[in-house]
Amino acid sequence: MLETRPLTRRQQIEAVFEGRTSPSPPVSIRLDLWHKDAASAQTLPAELAGLSQEQVEDYLGFSRAARFRRQPRWVFPSCQVVETRTDSEIVREYRFPQRTLTHRAGWSAEMERMGLRSHSLAYPLCTREDYLTLLDHVGGAHLEFAPGSFADFDAATGDAGLPMLIVGGCPAHMLMISWAGYENFYLHLADFGDVVEKLIAEMARIFRRDLWPYVQASGAKLILHGTHFSTQMTPRPIFRQYFLPYFRDFNEQMHRDGRKVVFHADAECSGLIADVLEARFDGADCLATAPLVTTRLEDYLQAWQGKIVCWGGLPSTIFDPTFPADKYEPHVRQVIQVMRGRSDCILGASDNVMPGADWRRLRLLAELTRER
Repeated sequence: MLETRPLTRRQQIEAVFEGRTSPSPPVSIRLDLWHKDAASAQTLPAELAGLSQEQVEDYLGFSRAARFRRQPRWVFPSCQVVETRTDSEIVREYRFPQRTLTHRAGWSAEMERMGLRSHSLAYPLCTREDYLTLLDHVGGAHLEFAPGSFADFDAATGDAGLPMLIVGGCPAHMLMISWAGYENFYLHLADFGDVVEKLIAEMARIFRRDLWPYVQASGAKLILHGTHFSTQMTPRPIFRQYFLPYFRDFNEQMHRDGRKVVFHADAECSGLIADVLEARFDGADCLATAPLVTTRLEDYLQAWQGKIVCWGGLPSTIFDPTFPADKYEPHVRQVIQVMRGRSDCILGASDNVMPGADWRRLRLLAELTRER
């Protein structure tokens, strides 16, 4: 009789993306924000004293949430970038020959301690002239990626999980989030849409030239490209015009290279369910489900019919002490039951187990998943 060895945690994740059915879903939940805050504040439970985030994942029996983040950064040869920092603000000036574009972000040492990012207060692109300035220089720019070897990260992860290379949003979304701001982008599109569209097209050209080869050379088999698609903030007409064609081309290229692509799905994206399928994504990472949003896990599974892996099912809010304790275990059991015996599910949280989460609920989750 042939010996059947149990799959490693890495192989369990790989099996899902290969469409192989398993009795129970693998478990991969992001603990970095919770762990960083608890370790910094010295509030880790006694049983976890001195353990790293990765060791806590091992302790719970979860697959490693192995994420190698390399957000591309624009480098403009004709621009001097000057950054200043106070106790409450980070100011970055892009000093082009004809004008200076300024980004202001709120920040505090406490936010950094908790692993939280700064939040934008004012964006570089405010007027038509600002857009024209960036458009004049983006053609000569290139995308730069933080140093570091994905191969080394992959080797360090080993069999504990399947490493994911994270490269941020598409060109239009980067413009919306980092350069113009959601609250301004739609006004700009209405007032001088011709210039906005030219800038998006030129940014996309640079992405194809610089980002795509970087991904291909990385050796990563699982890519996260695409973040925070939202029915409200990236509604269907915007998504279909500025997002879908780019992602369809990117995903098809990655598929030809034998790679899988997921998008970060922790927003309310019920209005885009058909569109992400048309874009040919392979997975929805940190998938937001009820009660965090109105869409249930069952709704996504029904709509995607196994073509997109649902990586989520547990809203981060249920780990917080404010969520009724008597509703926690029934919710977890119900999600596990829905996922049991399927080939398109990974049990995870949307987005992250947050600072202040109840450790007892994480430990109970580990017990419930071991009961499988």
